[in-house]
Amino acid sequence: MGQTITEKILSRGAGRPVMPGEYFEGGSRLPITMGMMLGSSVTDSLEKIGAKGLFNPKQVRIIDGHTGGSGSHGAGDVRTKMRAFAKEMGIPNESIFDLGRSGIEHVVSADKAWALPGDIFLEAFNDGHTTTLGALGAFAVPLTGGSAPYLATGKTWFRVPESIKIVLNGTLPKGVFGRDVVEYVLRQLGPSVSAGKVLEWTGPAIDDMSLDGRFTICCNALFFGAWTSIMNPDQKVIDYCKQRNPTSFEPVSSDADATYFKVFEFDISNIVPQIVPPPERYHVHDITKYVGTPIDRGFVGSCANGRMEDMRMVAAVLKDRKIHPDVIFNVTPATMDIYKQCAREGLLEIFAEAEVAIQQPACGMCWGANTPLAAGNVCMSTGTCNYPGRMGSKDAQIYLANPAAVAASCVEGKIADPRTYL
Repeated sequence: MGQTITEKILSRGAGRPVMPGEYFEGGSRLPITMGMMLGSSVTDSLEKIGAKGLFNPKQVRIIDGHTGGSGSHGAGDVRTKMRAFAKEMGIPNESIFDLGRSGIEHVVSADKAWALPGDIFLEAFNDGHTTTLGALGAFAVPLTGGSAPYLATGKTWFRVPESIKIVLNGTLPKGVFGRDVVEYVLRQLGPSVSAGKVLEWTGPAIDDMSLDGRFTICCNALFFGAWTSIMNPDQKVIDYCKQRNPTSFEPVSSDADATYFKVFEFDISNIVPQIVPPPERYHVHDITKYVGTPIDRGFVGSCANGRMEDMRMVAAVLKDRKIHPDVIFNVTPATMDIYKQCAREGLLEIFAEAEVAIQQPACGMCWGANTPLAAGNVCMSTGTCNYPGRMGSKDAQIYLANPAAVAASCVEGKIADPRTYL
């Protein structure tokens, strides 16, 4: 009987064939990442379990991913604490991605191709968007409560999940991107059909999609209730990883006769830009329903949409235009590599001329760590969430959409259809 890509990767990790429902103990040969701000609680947990050291300090990467240059959330004290922890545990300086080298943890991991096809990739603590790395053909999950024991021993337990196959057919229409695709599918499936499962994305539309678009799709697995998302690695992925990481890898793909919990098939040829109005994350609509709604804040960034494709999209809308005078528009590249590429391509100049607030690479505004929303603000955002209080005041409103839609709306001062700008 055939296996899914997930079952093959976990069988490799277990050292024996495994099927859904089975448990095994294992680890990963790949680097494990820790967000500097979130990792502070992991260090406390290591003390509680009496750990005297790490299983392999050279395998740990500490990344200042959440706050960036912001002074909020006690950032200065945490940075000092984590530097001291790294020194005590023997984590090399080159493995600490502090301000000036930093970015969102799983986007840095993608830039560096630390996650590799055919392998298990783990992130310490409970950042549910680690699933982003599934676009590289890796089984990528956060460790949550098992972070400290894993860092001490290099082992954790896994339960092999069932897989749901999502087949995407058709061609992306003008002004429609990976963000719209994942929101459209969420609109059809809802937040519970995939609970505890793996979403395996496949089909001609995935094959044609850029890696940045694929990362965006995999990033949003948790809103389906899924444990993670994954894609079978094609030549684009293999070339991408080889260019960025000299470590050898053995990609695997699902067998044609693999068994799935469910299979869903969608044609994306006729969808339009999508929008997620407040306050529920899973209620998705065509953007045309909300065109004309006044806004006064905007944000493009986060692990969902802070990549080069997203930055270029924003620049295409903003070139030779200004932000509406009633709007503050925060643009935050997800990593320093992306920030530097924006500089090389002249995108930072376009942003500055449009009067954008350009931020240090980080999660930033997505969780309210810079330019937080005040009561009454209405924000168009590419962040991950729109629930009350996510980006500041509980009395602010957050609409989620693709980067071009956010940029167009910030130009007009009201929700706008991006297709007229592209």
